[in-house]
Amino acid sequence: MRARLTAGSAVTLWIIRPSWLWRRELAVLAVLVVAAVAGWLAAGWLGGLLAAGWPVLVVAGVPWSRHRAAETWRRGRLRRHWDRAMRFAGLATINDRIPRIRGHRVVPAGDRLLVRVPRGATVSDLGSEAERVAATLRVREVRVARDIDRADLAHVDLVRRDPFINPRDPQVSEPIRWPWAGGGQRTLRDPIPVAVDDMGDQITVRLRGKNILFGGEPESGKSAGLGTVLGAAALDPTCEIWGLDAKRVELALWRPVMTRLEYDSDGAIALAEDLIKEMDRRYALLESMGRRVLGPQDAPTILWPVDELRFFTAHTDRRTARHFNGLAIDLVARGRAAGIIAALATQKPSGDVVPTSLRDLVALRWGMRCNTKDASDTIMGAGMASAGWDCSQIDVRARGVGLLHAEGSMPRRCKSFYLDDNEIRDIVARGVALRRLRAGDRWV
Repeated sequence: MRARLTAGSAVTLWIIRPSWLWRRELAVLAVLVVAAVAGWLAAGWLGGLLAAGWPVLVVAGVPWSRHRAAETWRRGRLRRHWDRAMRFAGLATINDRIPRIRGHRVVPAGDRLLVRVPRGATVSDLGSEAERVAATLRVREVRVARDIDRADLAHVDLVRRDPFINPRDPQVSEPIRWPWAGGGQRTLRDPIPVAVDDMGDQITVRLRGKNILFGGEPESGKSAGLGTVLGAAALDPTCEIWGLDAKRVELALWRPVMTRLEYDSDGAIALAEDLIKEMDRRYALLESMGRRVLGPQDAPTILWPVDELRFFTAHTDRRTARHFNGLAIDLVARGRAAGIIAALATQKPSGDVVPTSLRDLVALRWGMRCNTKDASDTIMGAGMASAGWDCSQIDVRARGVGLLHAEGSMPRRCKSFYLDDNEIRDIVARGVALRRLRAGDRWV
């Protein structure tokens, strides 16, 4: 049997609670009614109409106030829908308290909320009902994350749309320009902006002491992601770039700022052998100085970009492939402390084309669109697709969109910054000038 509502409960449920949620609107309505009555008493019905109408006309006619009124209405509407969703999801406590919105801002994908859970509840309770809340709010997805400093605060994302799909033309993926494209000298020791997530936040990576793997099907945007790393290296005059390019065109525009660039397996092996000699020399230097970490004043950082890794690791000549794989594993395993950073790009780094002993040494993973869950797991790590981080679910139209597992414990869905050919040429020209200046040649 349904429990009967007491008079006090009914008043709270049907009068007090809705009135509180509509308090701003009711306050504005009350002011207009009072103004209309005062005007009517003073000058008849025309005076009442003018007294109540002129504030509305002023607010509607001034862009700033119109925008502010619309924003206030939108926030109030969101809070009312949130209140209903919390109660439908069963998140009200025994004393009728629910998680309340304490902060709100609009983001490209929808809304980002700061929510405070009441006493007796936890953020995990809210997270466990995220799917029910999303269904009640009629949004694509609700994401809940606990604040790292306070256990009673949650960061809640209401995902209403995919910001990486152009609503006017879904077949066109709008590029996002790289923030450093028009800047001056940079260094690989700084956090490098590489992408924007669906909440509009810029994502940076720290490459010092790490390696990065780009994976995905053709035309998924691997080269765009690799381009941001190459751009940062080009603008760092203390950085040397030793590259391998199986397609001969992806790294061609960067050639003027590269120390070495090879295209075939023989050249790749020779380059890797020379890199290992340089790595051994650096470790000998560290040993002589009694240190474990190489400083920027000791030797330049070396970026080792490889476009289409599988061309070199799965060569038709097995002896050549084994030779290169052994060198690559040694470089990735020992190169970090010697200031050698590997940036590897390939379509599918499965064990039959890229040795798992090489792939598993790479800390940073950036998975673009893939065809299957298995392909996604080979990039992101075993079990990641089953946990919800599946690159095969990325929209085929969203070029440059992927899952980046870098800073933090979980991957982030993001879209890579993009550099067109003219921007690359401009960056390369500045990189050449910076290197000449550093070398003492002032005639640039």
